[in-house]
Amino acid sequence: MAIPPANGVSSGPRKLNIGVVGIGRMGQRHALNILHRVPRANLLCVCSPAKSDLEWADQHLKPYGVQIYATFEEMIETPGLEAVVIASATALHTKHTIESLERGIHVLCEKPVTTDLDELAMVLAKAESRPDVKVMVGFTRRFDDDYQYARKKVEAGDIGTPIVIRSQGCETLDKSGFFVQYAKVSGGIFVDTTIHDIDLTLSFFGDDIQPKALWATGTAAMHKELEEFHDADNAVGVVEFWGGKIAYYYHSRTAVHGYDNVTEIYGTNGKLSINAVPRKNRVEISDVHGVRHEALPSWIDRYSGAFVTELNEFTAAVLDNTELPMKLSTALTSLRIALALQESLVTGKKIEFDEKGNRITPEKAS
Repeated sequence: MAIPPANGVSSGPRKLNIGVVGIGRMGQRHALNILHRVPRANLLCVCSPAKSDLEWADQHLKPYGVQIYATFEEMIETPGLEAVVIASATALHTKHTIESLERGIHVLCEKPVTTDLDELAMVLAKAESRPDVKVMVGFTRRFDDDYQYARKKVEAGDIGTPIVIRSQGCETLDKSGFFVQYAKVSGGIFVDTTIHDIDLTLSFFGDDIQPKALWATGTAAMHKELEEFHDADNAVGVVEFWGGKIAYYYHSRTAVHGYDNVTEIYGTNGKLSINAVPRKNRVEISDVHGVRHEALPSWIDRYSGAFVTELNEFTAAVLDNTELPMKLSTALTSLRIALALQESLVTGKKIEFDEKGNRITPEKAS
């Protein structure tokens, strides 16, 4: 059976022509999802400067008629291109987002758009100047079935008013040293990983809520080399928001049992727990060790379905010209909190903000 070309021409329902910028680990996942699991989208083109990525694309995408480029500049000129998923190196996210915006091309950008607040504010201003173009940041956990179900419960008032959130992300111990090398550019544990928990907090407390004060601490328990980058492999952060709500975050990169992401939402009339006991599936193993179950090995496995939902919701918002499922401004709030937590991790000092989210505590000396 012949494989239909991905050229945007179809006699069926209208599809959104999407290009993927960067086809490394995340870009490949997005490309395959668009190709096979997003019915209203058409994978038109991809790009990457890496030879290995291009070889992968030749094998997995070219048979479907997907156009393959070595540069963003070439890909962005593809006739019929309407939207891009940006999964390039973080240092290029702002450039690729702004250039796409200026051409009227809709954007779904992997988080973070940038680790610089002023740069992200510039992206936000550019997006506001183009209300005809949709821009969304890929905070994938918002699109997980369990978190979406919990959000509906909160919105329905099932636990009253949410007042405290405790969220943790414990990643499987990686002995390869990847996290140590990545710490050079990641922005640190709070910016790289806890920012997902921060975004979830905003989704439950309200996207417009602002931090009042925060503090963090941590340790490099297993990866001592992280100390060189003023980072940690186990860290705790506490955020007080204006209005009295509180968030407690714990993140670890040393879990030996598998990926362990748990969120608890305490309300005035009850509590919600998401993934309280991490499970790979519903199978229980009974052996000499007792009765147990396995955990998933990584966040990619845990949120595989959320990546698909994210793409489908973005595609629908563009095609139907409806509101995106999250505000771009929340990415700015999340980054502001994450950067401040990372700073507090280093200095040990409490950082305070005014009611508009502007920092009161003087910036640390560079």
